[in-house]
Amino acid sequence: MSDYVPLARKFRPRNFDEVIGQETVSKTLKNALKAGKIYPAYLFTGPRGVGKTTTARILAKSLNCSKGLSPEPCLQCDSCMEIARSNSLDVLEMDAASNTGVDNVREAIIETLSLVPHRDRYKIFIIDEAHMLSSAAFNALLKTLEEPPPRVVFILATTESSKIPTTIVSRCQRFRFRPLSNEILAQHLASISQQEKIEADSQALFLLAQASEGAARDAISLLDQCRSSSGGALTETSVRNLLGFSPKETIESFAQALIDRNKGDLGKLIVKAEEEGLDPAQITKDLRNFFHETYRSFYSPIPLMGSSENLKKKTSLEALTFILKRLNAIIQDLRLSDSPFLNLELGLFGTLEAASDLSSWVKRLDALEARLSAEKIPQNSSQTIADSDAKSDALDDSDIDGISELSDEIVEGRGPAAHSDLWTQFLKSLESEKPALSSALSKAEFSQDSPQRWRLAFAQTFDASQAKKNLAFIQEALSKLAKNPIALEIIEKAPARSSPALSPAEESFSKARQILGGRIVKK
Repeated sequence: MSDYVPLARKFRPRNFDEVIGQETVSKTLKNALKAGKIYPAYLFTGPRGVGKTTTARILAKSLNCSKGLSPEPCLQCDSCMEIARSNSLDVLEMDAASNTGVDNVREAIIETLSLVPHRDRYKIFIIDEAHMLSSAAFNALLKTLEEPPPRVVFILATTESSKIPTTIVSRCQRFRFRPLSNEILAQHLASISQQEKIEADSQALFLLAQASEGAARDAISLLDQCRSSSGGALTETSVRNLLGFSPKETIESFAQALIDRNKGDLGKLIVKAEEEGLDPAQITKDLRNFFHETYRSFYSPIPLMGSSENLKKKTSLEALTFILKRLNAIIQDLRLSDSPFLNLELGLFGTLEAASDLSSWVKRLDALEARLSAEKIPQNSSQTIADSDAKSDALDDSDIDGISELSDEIVEGRGPAAHSDLWTQFLKSLESEKPALSSALSKAEFSQDSPQRWRLAFAQTFDASQAKKNLAFIQEALSKLAKNPIALEIIEKAPARSSPALSPAEESFSKARQILGGRIVKK
């Protein structure tokens, strides 16, 4: 019989200080133990493998340790060692997944409540996967939780807190366990590798952390599996091959093709992936992870291992948001597809078709606005667009369709979403950050009542409304440039008149302008 102990069991936390990533939970429980404030029922919620059952056992040790109630159990007494081995007479662990009925609850819990603890301070019931209990079993348990006997503590652990009846939840102290970040898991795996003398590079450990999806137990188990399979040092390549990840070069090539909007390269990559027998779902997940880490690097205060600085320089937060949403949609489609590579191809090429450079959108809108301004549509409702089509510079059907298509794409999120020298400087800074707003402000007549009171006069109601909508932003930006508070007044040169019915082109154009004005993210 083998004496080998899996790493997930060998490195299971024995006290609160060893539980990683759940500092808030550990601190709260330790403070309660120090103060001697023991609640009769606790509810631990969170995803699998993040320490719920482990923390329940640590809490049980702290309650029943022979040295007394303590946030730091000795780990050496009979009670601590028996709880660690799950064979303590006073600490009953129950798997609700296989004991769902009311009879199981009655036999295992209710009928033993009247019995005093065999040796220890408290009689403790740890119910794992508590959401699996039947309604009858919950009802049987509820009466006990309403009037708990002395020296009895319940600890319920679940991955699906929404399935726990509110009557049960309201009688428990609730603790939420969170999934661990890739960085925390990678550091933890590095520590274990060092103790176990496992040679592993940082990228390999990061991949293991990524594959575990925030579960510490899964990450350690994967490390154990890779150690057994590799027979040597763990490298990024060996881990990718073992866990079925797509080759790093392939993912980076796919990402580059999407950012560059290179249809030719993208097509070749899809064909090559199919010839090599790669899994379309795995390609999409790996591509999403790659873009996600780069997305997070825009707001993370520390460098992220899985992000790409080269990719970050070529794209924007808005573009990455759009791509990630499309990749999520592709993953959903692949789950029900009987032709996965076709779904992958359609999804990725659809992403290319929908993606667009911000400046090109604004240039197109400016050009269309100029044509619409030149082509005044009569207010007489009896005169149709067809009458104006006879003019040489009239908009044809393709122009109207183009504007409608442009605005519709922006609405759906496929499109990316300006006196004195100080005013000119402000307008110039807006050109790249908020081109649509810059275009509207550049048409204003600028004047000053005083150094602190400025006025913008607009001829067009739409441009004035755009300025009013962004008034707080404009005032704040100007105040920073002027290093003095600026109060801005927005006025129209002439009273607004009731507007005639807009043509389809004008309606689409207006809609596109409004959306672009509020959704620009600086590259």
